[in-house]
Amino acid sequence: MIKEIAFTAYPAKDVAGLRKWYEDNLGLKFSGPYEEEGVEKYNEANVGGGYFSVLTTEWTDRAPGSASGIVFEVDDIDKTVADLRGKGITVEDPYATPVCKIASFIDGEGNKVALHQVTVPH
Repeated sequence: MIKEIAFTAYPAKDVAGLRKWYEDNLGLKFSGPYEEEGVEKYNEANVGGGYFSVLTTEWTDRAPGSASGIVFEVDDIDKTVADLRGKGITVEDPYATPVCKIASFIDGEGNKVALHQVTVPH
């Protein structure tokens, strides 16, 4: 059945712009664009063995902001939240569960993104 997560993809009107947003704000490293007629249509970043992809809205019926969300694991959620807020990004205050802390924000095209830090190993 399910082996692993292959990738998560977010739709974007401006793939290059959203890629740059993730590079500048979260430090993701993308592998290089797939282009059509000189316009970036798709790009992906390897994040811990899974892929985070940005693709043009021309290829999907999903609009920016309609994606279900991606959750990035971080070592220090409070520091990451502070870093993002320092860049002018509005981030919800982290909330604690019995095993983790989570904080959410909206990316450059309106997609919901979450940060996750395990506090009790399982």
